[in-house]
Amino acid sequence: MKYKYFLFAAVAAFLFACEKEIEFKGDEVKTKLVLNGILMPDSVVKIQLTESRFFLDSNRLFNQIDDADVRLWKDGVLKETLQNTGEGYYVGTYVPREGDNLRITASHTGFDPVECETQIVSPTPIISADTTNTDIEKYCYYQYDEDDWTIIIDSVKFVIFKGDITITFKDPADIAGYYIILLDLRTRYESGNVYVQPLRYTSDDLVFKTDNELPFDDDDDFNSQYSYQFSDELFDGKEYKIKIKADSYSGYYWPDEDSKITNRELQVTLQSLSPSYYMYIKTREANSDSYFFTEPVQIYTNITGGIGIFGNYSNSTFRIPLD
Repeated sequence: MKYKYFLFAAVAAFLFACEKEIEFKGDEVKTKLVLNGILMPDSVVKIQLTESRFFLDSNRLFNQIDDADVRLWKDGVLKETLQNTGEGYYVGTYVPREGDNLRITASHTGFDPVECETQIVSPTPIISADTTNTDIEKYCYYQYDEDDWTIIIDSVKFVIFKGDITITFKDPADIAGYYIILLDLRTRYESGNVYVQPLRYTSDDLVFKTDNELPFDDDDDFNSQYSYQFSDELFDGKEYKIKIKADSYSGYYWPDEDSKITNRELQVTLQSLSPSYYMYIKTREANSDSYFFTEPVQIYTNITGGIGIFGNYSNSTFRIPLD
């Protein structure tokens, strides 16, 4: 054992002794405009414009571009000029509709002009959502005075929801479909307040498998996720039932002390993603999962002349009463 420690120390000392700063002798790439915008349902068009930075730049912040010319085009016709609101954000007044073909152009002195486009996706309705083996565990947390150990807070509650959920929906035919499922536990009070608690979930459904592996482990809560993207490759144009298992192992909250709970419900949301948004999420996650000595994953971009992402999504929701 002592020999192993000595060998480790010797190797570590050798590595530190050999440390040397290597000067980068390549050509620095000209900085580009970075345009990011994910259009949301029932919201006006909003994007952010920043400046890319060199990968060896010690400054981790991106320079925000606040005096650019940013325009929105709908079906090839100029719709409006987006107004700068500070911190690189540009906002319009137009609320996109299903099927719209939208294009953004942006230009600024010292940069190549950029442009991008996206088609607004239609929501895929949820036909039904059913729960089985549901359980809502209620707990109280007590906080004591450090001097005399008297209870000073006795009403801080938290709830753990568990249950199996089956979601049925009809995938549109002849259209590439990309999806995300979200779960929320919603608690309503007589006062009108609503507490929304996002839920994690796991699944062994084949749609989540990549290279015969699942993104989460059904036996380990810490590998559950709040969302995970999937495509319609296995059920294109068909009705499909997807099964997931919810378990909000970290779901504590501060209730409305002055009002009674009127009801709880589970809200299931099926997000339909534009192809560009789907590819961006997949490549971003693959990049974050890369390890040392592995080939880095290029994060998807659909910005011509620059980098970034311009996409959209739509929502379909289904509510399940719990009590």
